[in-house]
Amino acid sequence: MVGICGMGGVGKTLMAEEIIKIVQGKLFDAVVMIVVSPNPNIRKIEAEIADKLGLTIDLETEKVRERILIVLDDVWSVLDFEAIGLPFGPSHKGCKVLVTSSNLDVCYEMGSQKNFTLPMLTAEEAWELFQETIGEPLDADPDLCGIAKALTNECGGLPYSVVTIAKALQNNKSKYEWSNALQKLKGHEIPPQAYYSSIKLCYERLENVELKSCFLLCCLFPQGYDIPIDYLVRYAWGQGIIYDRFDSVEAARMRVHVLVVKLKRRFLLLDSSKEGCTKMHGVVHGVAISIASQDMDVFMVQDQAGYRSWQINPPCKQYTTVSLNDVHIDDPIVTGLGYQELKLLQLKNSEISESALESMLKGMKLQVLSFIHTGSTSIRVLLRHLRTLSLDDCTLGDISSVGKLENLEILSFARSNIKVLPREIADLQQLRLLDTTDCSYLKEIPHGILSTLSKLEELYMTRSFNKWEPAEEVDQSKEGEIRMASLAEVMSLPSKNLTVLAIDIPDFKLLPEDEVLLEKETTRFHISICKANTFPMPQPLDYGFKNTVKLAGDAKEFMQNGDIRFLLKYSRALYFRETKNLNCVLNDQVSFEGLEALSIQNSKHGTESLISDRTGKTAFLQLKSLELNGIPDLLAICHGQLQNQSFGNLRSLQISCCSELRYAFPVSIARNLVQLQSLVVYLCDKMQEIVSNEGMEDEIDASSKVAFPNLTELNLSGVSNLVSFYIANQPCSSKPEMAETSSSNQGNEAGGSSFKKSKILLPPNCISWLKNLEELEVKLSSKIEVLFDLEGQMVQGNTEEIPVSFTQLRKVSLANVTLLAHLWKNVPCRIRCFENLRTMKTIVALQYKEEIGSTGILFPKLSLRLEDLSSLVSLSDGPKTFSDDADNTFVWPSTRVMYLRRCPKLETLGSLIPRKQKQRKNIPQIQKSGAGPSTRSQPSVSAPFSSSEHTSKKR
Repeated sequence: MVGICGMGGVGKTLMAEEIIKIVQGKLFDAVVMIVVSPNPNIRKIEAEIADKLGLTIDLETEKVRERILIVLDDVWSVLDFEAIGLPFGPSHKGCKVLVTSSNLDVCYEMGSQKNFTLPMLTAEEAWELFQETIGEPLDADPDLCGIAKALTNECGGLPYSVVTIAKALQNNKSKYEWSNALQKLKGHEIPPQAYYSSIKLCYERLENVELKSCFLLCCLFPQGYDIPIDYLVRYAWGQGIIYDRFDSVEAARMRVHVLVVKLKRRFLLLDSSKEGCTKMHGVVHGVAISIASQDMDVFMVQDQAGYRSWQINPPCKQYTTVSLNDVHIDDPIVTGLGYQELKLLQLKNSEISESALESMLKGMKLQVLSFIHTGSTSIRVLLRHLRTLSLDDCTLGDISSVGKLENLEILSFARSNIKVLPREIADLQQLRLLDTTDCSYLKEIPHGILSTLSKLEELYMTRSFNKWEPAEEVDQSKEGEIRMASLAEVMSLPSKNLTVLAIDIPDFKLLPEDEVLLEKETTRFHISICKANTFPMPQPLDYGFKNTVKLAGDAKEFMQNGDIRFLLKYSRALYFRETKNLNCVLNDQVSFEGLEALSIQNSKHGTESLISDRTGKTAFLQLKSLELNGIPDLLAICHGQLQNQSFGNLRSLQISCCSELRYAFPVSIARNLVQLQSLVVYLCDKMQEIVSNEGMEDEIDASSKVAFPNLTELNLSGVSNLVSFYIANQPCSSKPEMAETSSSNQGNEAGGSSFKKSKILLPPNCISWLKNLEELEVKLSSKIEVLFDLEGQMVQGNTEEIPVSFTQLRKVSLANVTLLAHLWKNVPCRIRCFENLRTMKTIVALQYKEEIGSTGILFPKLSLRLEDLSSLVSLSDGPKTFSDDADNTFVWPSTRVMYLRRCPKLETLGSLIPRKQKQRKNIPQIQKSGAGPSTRSQPSVSAPFSSSEHTSKKR
């Protein structure tokens, strides 16, 4: 069983129909497609399957033993295959099931072996679909083209929306009509009814109030907004949605994260590019507001009001939740607004006068009050029922009355301009969470406030107050002298309550020696122990952070501190910057058993390697991300052969400015990197290869043991002496010019390599290691002569071996690869490679000696950019090994743009368009700029080829 999942309108049914066209009569003798619907009739489905297969209900007939594909479309709940008469299971191996659903959990619960989630269209894909549906390109009319692109953007990547809008406008090319459609689409006036019904049904089928409440809270934020999940936590806690079930905010946070994941699996929420955030699709956002405000009459969301004056009159509805975005309120308003049932009020990106705010809040029984990026905010009204108060990104006035909010449990000033924490906060005896994250102006926390907050569970002070009073000065302070908070106060907070601690400490010597910072390993922490501004400004704090420590200074000193050793032992993310003598830390593997992220920057003296084999333990077993930057002493990531599975979970590796490093990792580590997804090497002058044999293993065995099946990104920049990804076992060059070049550089070769060996970045023995590579970038390299050597790349087809290579590669970018002689060489006849290559950029490869494409490689999707190729003569001029048809030697079926710049010897572009393809939409454009020897930029000339224009002579 296989599942196809995605939100409504993303194309699940269409995908299933296309699959049927491909497999019917080939992989399957019979194919049946049944629309299940939200309320399935089991007997009807059973009868329909039997009828379409030409069967009786008797499942023991011979027919069911044939190859059958059953497609169940639009499945909303778990189906009992036995009840509907599906010949499914081990005894019916010939029957396969394909399910489409808007609920990923349904597919899992039905036992699907593989589920495919259909993503939204990219902007480029949506634009292509729109033009294809319209039936003609729109580039000739810039005004109409601009409106059309805006229309496709408003469709949010949903194919159904793109096609629906395009068909509606297909026969009317008036820009006024199109502009009118755009305004209606922006105002959600023309959402397809199918979307509303589908999304509302998804909402109604959510299994509990928690899920529904979490979903509706997300619509309080503007369309396309990166919604911090911790806002949902704090709002839900304040409203009591999850208060009664959990005894701590941390437990509630875990529950909300579970709810968000469930909503994502139903495609009601989306992933965000920001850590700790989620997003809501524009179509879903509009439907959610409609459900909450029109159907339930409890929400009012005034979004994008245009920062205009806004007057609120007494309502005719009893709203429980109001969200105002981009409004200006400066007039006194009717006391309490008449919103007697209002529980949550959010103002975002707004301005409100003090008199208007005071008038508005009087008489309210708010439980949650949130001001986000709202100017001149003061709280003077007593809100006895308030449990959550967020004053984030605000310009604060007098907030001393906050101390009178006796039921307040969550208080946040994150990113506000607060300078002094009011003493009155000490009166908040119910306070569970205090947040001053990124309050860079906060310089004063009076002594005694923190220690009185006996119920405090979470304290966030990252990139905020750090003027902790030394312990010895507390006892020596004079009467009347202003005293600051000390770390001893933090340590005095009851350990049974404290679950999250995020603070900055300028010097580890401020930690009292007779007390411990954290008493239990279950406390989550984010602690920086270094001077302010030691670490560059990072992304906003993800409140779901894993245990994180940032350290600077001399490791020999801070490793003597018990608190630091405790933090290192339980850390999951560890950042060292400007740290000396790191070897004494890194070889203590007891500290890093659970480490997932390690970053070392600008560390000098005593960092020759990360780890040695002397520990006898598996190193960095859980490590997923490793960053090494500015470590001049680093000679190797490890010395000796490590235990198997060391670095076995590594996903991302970045190495930069490590001037003595000759290779990224030895074979002993490389063979464990099966999870590696991204490898970036930058400005490592002495690096000659990525993987090194080091003479520890037989070369043939080494090649067979190494593979990077998940590596999708390879970026090599500023590696001027790089010779190859892996030097050992490379073929020798037979060309005089390459042998000569190699000979001239033999002094720089890695140990054990012959001066006769070609400088091949990806030699044949490495091609199979990188089967799923998607992006390749090489810059500032003065040794590489060949990019790809495809010799011997074969796979077994149905009747014969077919050459296949780099089928996932989408982008190749080269810059200043000064000795490059071949992009590819030894290309097998009829090879299938580079089929998904969309972008190739070659800039300043001055010694380019040979033609591109002389072996007839297929480039169905390529956008080609060639610059400063002083010796390039032709794109295609050689043996016709791809096909006997002279017009098929260099195939570009979907190529749209070629950009050629300063290629003075270029005479012909070869056979650009196969004879069978005459459609204008498949005809590429060429932009030829400065083809002559001049290095100055010349005006670009863009002209589409006609089907008969196969060459472009140099000017």
